[in-house]
Amino acid sequence: MRIWVTGIGVVSPLARGAAATMDRLVAGDSAIGTISLFQLPDSRTRIAAEVSGLTAAEVAPPGEEESWSRTDAMSVIAVREAIAQAGVDPHAGPVDLLVGGTTAGMFETEELLAWLSREPTAVSPLKRMLSHPLSSAADHVRAAVGPFRRVRSLCSACSSGANALLLGAAWIRAGLSKCVVAGGADGLCRLTFAGFGALSAMDPSPCRPFDRRRAGLNLGEGAGFLVLEPEDAARARGATPIVELRGWAVGAEAHHITNPEREGRTAARVMEGAMRRAGLTPKDIDYINAHGTATPLNDSMESAAIRACFGDEAERVAVSSSKGQIGHTLAAAGAIEAAITAMAVARGVMPPTVGLEEVDPACRLTHVTKARQAPIRAAMSNSFGFGGTDTCIVLSAIDQFPPPSVPARRSVVVVGASTVGPLGTRGVEGSREYLEPGPSPAPGAIAFQASEHLDVGRARRLDRGGRLTTVAIQTALREAGLDPLSDDHAAVAGAIMGGAFGSVDGSTAYMCRIYDKGAKYASPADFPNLVPSSPVGHASIYLGMRGPVFAMADLAASAESAVVSAVELIHAGEGELIAAGSVEETSHVVEGCLSPICSGVERGVRSEGASVLLLESEPHAEARGARPLARVAWWTSWRGNGAGALAGLAPPPMAGAALITGDASDVRAVLAGSPWAEVPRRVASPRAGEHEGAGGVAMAAAVGAIAGGELGAALVVGSAPDRGYAILLVSAAPAGPA
Repeated sequence: MRIWVTGIGVVSPLARGAAATMDRLVAGDSAIGTISLFQLPDSRTRIAAEVSGLTAAEVAPPGEEESWSRTDAMSVIAVREAIAQAGVDPHAGPVDLLVGGTTAGMFETEELLAWLSREPTAVSPLKRMLSHPLSSAADHVRAAVGPFRRVRSLCSACSSGANALLLGAAWIRAGLSKCVVAGGADGLCRLTFAGFGALSAMDPSPCRPFDRRRAGLNLGEGAGFLVLEPEDAARARGATPIVELRGWAVGAEAHHITNPEREGRTAARVMEGAMRRAGLTPKDIDYINAHGTATPLNDSMESAAIRACFGDEAERVAVSSSKGQIGHTLAAAGAIEAAITAMAVARGVMPPTVGLEEVDPACRLTHVTKARQAPIRAAMSNSFGFGGTDTCIVLSAIDQFPPPSVPARRSVVVVGASTVGPLGTRGVEGSREYLEPGPSPAPGAIAFQASEHLDVGRARRLDRGGRLTTVAIQTALREAGLDPLSDDHAAVAGAIMGGAFGSVDGSTAYMCRIYDKGAKYASPADFPNLVPSSPVGHASIYLGMRGPVFAMADLAASAESAVVSAVELIHAGEGELIAAGSVEETSHVVEGCLSPICSGVERGVRSEGASVLLLESEPHAEARGARPLARVAWWTSWRGNGAGALAGLAPPPMAGAALITGDASDVRAVLAGSPWAEVPRRVASPRAGEHEGAGGVAMAAAVGAIAGGELGAALVVGSAPDRGYAILLVSAAPAGPA
């Protein structure tokens, strides 16, 4: 199976439009200059690459501008360009959407967050906060451009856009999608500007990727989206391909939350994996669009990784970085740079590395310092993110190579489960108690002592969300006999964790300090913990997990989004062993402001917690002699009210089946016309408490009930306004004699 790129959309600091951006890149133009969006006193630098003249009002419906962000605007403009070039109409057939991000509407809400930190009694539902959740960009793209059938929002920091492309490609290879619009978007904001400054990662002058005198990055902003289609579907509708998406790979370094692995071992492993998936070798790659941030550690690490991966071919392969022209666009970088790489292949031109004058001996490669016209058979785009999530995409000219092989689709089993909540830290057996009668939890933060579970010295960098996540995953690994992870298992073990809003209270305190005292008081230790993927990144580092690691965000269905995404990756052959679930912390801003207007969680006893299912491909589980606790028999997701979402789902067994939900929200539309409407319903929130991650507790409890023989099947339904997921878990025990 071949996957074609049939449309590209880009909003960059250089231009609105993919072709115009590429023209200016090839010309050597730079958009880095004095920032005009905001003033940040005491900042180490005052320059960035800004998208000029952009406002949310350009794309927001009349009267709703207050609840839309510049990130939304860039996303909508880029998606519209991509689908127009592809000739795709989301109204005419199912099209899926994936958006990678980190900042969402932070620029529009950070001043309000600082005020709420000073005035906690003023916390109330505020329309301006509707653009704050990470999922808001995808929601607004759907509202402005859709409908889209399947919609996901993910974060792996600076590799988010690349991982959106990876998950979209996995959907197509697994037969789950015929058309995917995937990419990333991020807008500039004070929080990231002050945070990178606190890390001493920014150059006060235009940056110099791979240069001996490089002193850090320049921040940028933008959006990039690609339309992906299987060749047969694209041909059937007469689409013209731009390039072929042949290969991809993702891996976590399990090293440090901000600093890369110096030797580049993981980056080299990921590049090798992407070429292997593509069916190519280093001899087939003619160009690499490097991550190339111009920070001292990243550039030398990436150079070492390229030399290790390509061997003697590293002397031939041309390398360049676009960050000296458009800055580091954070979550958008992986998608914008994949778009640049695709256009380089299609045009036969390699854009230059602007700012590179004297190559650092540690960065010895074949650098492109002036645009070079040359045929490009295949090219690679690298992306590396906070927490060490490294992702690589390989694109090629159309019909340049034989079709790549497609991994066999695999069934998925659950081999571990855990919860950290009002009942304490529980494995699979104890988690089932959340479905049993009992007292309601005390409101507020749960009793949780990380020192009872973690090495305090090793966990010192982890905030509360990171510790809850790490303990939950560690408990699930122990259930499966995988704590500690061996080298073989660590290489394939990944984690995908959901979170509705991220570290809101941490962000409010951070912004209050910046506004009140100045950027020089921004904490370098606190900033990395404000990235939505921070909890799962910290967990991967502590536990040594080196497979796919990223976060999902979908309001009160974030846990279900994470679990379903992990199931889809394993089913597609892109993962072997993935811990998936969610983490939610108590927050007065979430409870009083965000939850009422965004997530639809009932106002019962608010609590917090983390939950995990440890998912594994059945062949991998069999090979290591694991005993599955349950089997994933079916899953789906929807947008809208869910009517007809269960079409095609087999009827429940005559006995021993239950409908399980995190809270008592109305699911009648989803169940209408399905025999599952008649089975008993059990709800986790009376004992787990009300919070956006209650669906994850429900899934872990369902696994416990199945593993204990109490249930033979459980349909877990999780929903939030205008969206939902359903997962059917069944007994993994062999059937008895007929």
